[in-house]
Order: sequence, then structure tokens, then C-alpha cells
Amino acid sequence: MDKIIEKAINMNPDEFYLVEPVLFQLFYTQKHKPDFITAFLGVSSWRGSSLRSGVWTYYETADKTEVDRIISYLQKYAQDNKIAYWFSLGNHDYDKYKVDYSYPQEWMDESDMIDKWILENEANISEFLQKMLRENRYYFE
Repeated sequence: MDKIIEKAINMNPDEFYLVEPVLFQLFYTQKHKPDFITAFLGVSSWRGSSLRSGVWTYYETADKTEVDRIISYLQKYAQDNKIAYWFSLGNHDYDKYKVDYSYPQEWMDESDMIDKWILENEANISEFLQKMLRENRYYFE
């Protein structure tokens, strides 16, 4: 694992997508996940959902307690809190609409704005994920 972490930390953010799935698999299978791993998985899933099918699909299926935990982490550690702001924006109680999936239009409009921000800030998101790994590299030693 040390080699893949080192590679991920030092690579160009535009190429981070090449190692992100490998890291995701390694981290997802860990039984005990420190906050930075939970945040890494959450931000990675959030971005991936946005790029594939729309960010609302992330919020629709994500565990609300875990999303709140990720938001707390991001508010504390994300560079100038832009990721924290955008990640928080779509955090609503989707469960109360799961009977007919008639989410409020305001939520869908927010999701469109979040999707646009993610698309325009992919490199910044990768840099943040790399920063999380760099700052927590001791965990992998």
C-alpha cells in the first residue's frame, strides 16, 4: 500500500483519477476507518456520482450520519472550505421522499449547481484528496 500512497501523493492532480479507484477499493475494505478515510471515500463517491449520473444520486443513497461526519471533517480540514460548502449544500433528508422520489425542485436545482462546481473544480478536488493522504501518510507506515 505504501507505494500506491506515495504515487498518489506525488502525481499530477490531473492524473489522480488513475489511482483513485485503487485507493477507493483499499480504503473501502478497511474495517476501522479514521475520519480522513471516511472523508476520502465520501468526497470520491460524491465526485464520481456527480460525473456519472448527477450528485443527487450520491445524497439519495448516502448514510446521513456518515455525510454529517464527512461535512464536519471538511469544515475542519478542507482548503478555504469551498469543498465543505459545496458538499454540504446537497445534504438533505432524502429518506422522507423515498416513497415517490418527488424531491423538491430546489434540491434538484442545487444538485445542478453542485454538479457544475464539481466539473469546474475536478483538479482542486484531486489536490484536496492528495493533501488528505499527504497529511495522514503516517497512517500507512
